[in-house]
Amino acid sequence: MIIAEVGQNHCGDMKLAEKLIDLAKENGADKVKFQLYDSKVLYGEKQKSELNKGQAYAAFNYGREIGIEVFFSVFDVERIEWCEWMGVETYKLSCGFVHPKSGHNMDVADAILKTKKPKFVSYSRGPVYSRVSPNKLSALYCIPEYPASINFKGVSFQRFDGFSDHTVGLDAAKIAIAKGAKIIEKHFAIDHTTGVDAPWSMTPKELKELKR
Repeated sequence: MIIAEVGQNHCGDMKLAEKLIDLAKENGADKVKFQLYDSKVLYGEKQKSELNKGQAYAAFNYGREIGIEVFFSVFDVERIEWCEWMGVETYKLSCGFVHPKSGHNMDVADAILKTKKPKFVSYSRGPVYSRVSPNKLSALYCIPEYPASINFKGVSFQRFDGFSDHTVGLDAAKIAIAKGAKIIEKHFAIDHTTGVDAPWSMTPKELKELKR
């Protein structure tokens, strides 16, 4: 499975968001992911890449119309309520929400768990939030750095189902696949200059190569 994470690479332009969903499907992604957050809380100021409820629904519904699942990394309980209203089928919990000493509000993890829907969870080493059940959960190995450097020594893809990739290029993702990863999540951008995460994102051409 390949998850194309648009994340913030739509730059607040919903036409670009739709184009990225189209290109993700055309080039072999199985799912497309965006992020839902309050940018003033997360970054201290309003950012144009923040999706409001209507924009989130537009992205979700566009994916449904063309036949590819759109889902979200969700950073607060209110936005989980948005997702439930939309009918989102899957959730993503980022690294900070599954570590008991992260300082994040564990209400987010609890609210996602209460949906009883499938979820992806990113983490690397250390204890994982004890209430994150293995039931309907896919664990992705992740180094939360941007860009990241990876050494897979000691990483078992029997413990992890896949790899959430923040590295530049495709080499790390290909190594993870060779080592047994069944899921690759990687940022996705129209090119390597458009979007906050564009330098370490895969382009449509690179997505096609990763699928191959």
